[in-house]
Amino acid sequence: MRILLVSYYPLPYPGGLWKVVSNLQSKLIALGHSVDIFAQFPDLSGYRLMGHGAMTTMKQQQVDITKRIKQSYPECISHAGVYSAESYRLNFDFTLKQLDLKRYDVIHAQDVTAARTIGEWIIPHPPLITSAHGSLTKEIFFTFKDIYPTWTDRKILEGFDYYYYKYNETHGYKSSRYIHTQSNWMKREIINNFSVPVDKVISFPLGIKNTQFNSPVRRRNQKKIILFSGRLVYLKGVTFLLEALKILRESRTDWECWIVGEGTMENKLKELSDLYGLSNYVAFKGLKSSMEATLAKADILVMPSLQDTQPLSVVEAQFAGVPVIVSDAGGLPEMVQQGHNGYIVPAGNSKALSIRIRELLDNEHLRVQMGSRSRQWAEQKWSLDSMTTNMLELYESTMV
Repeated sequence: MRILLVSYYPLPYPGGLWKVVSNLQSKLIALGHSVDIFAQFPDLSGYRLMGHGAMTTMKQQQVDITKRIKQSYPECISHAGVYSAESYRLNFDFTLKQLDLKRYDVIHAQDVTAARTIGEWIIPHPPLITSAHGSLTKEIFFTFKDIYPTWTDRKILEGFDYYYYKYNETHGYKSSRYIHTQSNWMKREIINNFSVPVDKVISFPLGIKNTQFNSPVRRRNQKKIILFSGRLVYLKGVTFLLEALKILRESRTDWECWIVGEGTMENKLKELSDLYGLSNYVAFKGLKSSMEATLAKADILVMPSLQDTQPLSVVEAQFAGVPVIVSDAGGLPEMVQQGHNGYIVPAGNSKALSIRIRELLDNEHLRVQMGSRSRQWAEQKWSLDSMTTNMLELYESTMV
């Protein structure tokens, strides 16, 4: 089978999407399939078929992009964020059309913006499958909550910018033969909020290679390590983690919290950490391309998101035998067995989060036991082989 994986977003890039796409490509090639990846350069300068060098850069296409926007979508010129997003989308569109898509049996879009763009083509293209790794409109909603804290929910939801992203998500789903998502929560979101037929949405978990993860190193008489790994943006709920740590510090101080990642809220979070008196307890570690060494030192992973689908940081922690505390937002509750291999707490509830963190810090036997169960759960739940088999069946179903 000849497969084209496409992404509106940059690849390779540290984070879950690249791990999923690269793992899938490697596994499919090992099974004898031909797999290409089309994605944006990490520096956002343009798009290319990976491994084949530059095609046409954003700068080279800028005149045509500006002309198309003025003709078809002049309203977005006065909205800087939408103008930028639409410029990249047209850069994706113009560049992908340079390829001979007839040589592929299926196109697998990794986001709804790519799917929407391909779906607008008049020219024939192979069957299109889209993986909905998350809800674009919900992510944009929480992004605006951070950028414009005084805006009401209604003002955000009725704004031009929000409408643009909702249009992308709506038409991305409509353009797809099938939609894959990794959580039942996201499946319900797509069906209920975008009027997508039930039989068009297929749900199965993502999987990754697990051979590189080792069990945590147990350190006696040393500070325990609480870990967060993810983008430093509002929807990841890191502010609530810092509030929970402020509460925790009142009862015990034999711990450190490592925050791994980068994002628009990094400076705000550092200021908040200092304000809460946590400068000696919280360390911002920046972005890491590999988490193996860090997870080997962690005692607990915390994922307090306000919205998430299946974050790979939780998957990796479980493969590494680290107990996980997650919020009850989005697909996160599907990733943890409450009280068995971790805990689920109400999203945004810092007090509840601090109680669960302290419970695991207080009880080493419980931590080790939950960590062992996390590894067993991960090996069954997050299998790369199972994900690849399911994906191949989905590809084949488009050619019936």
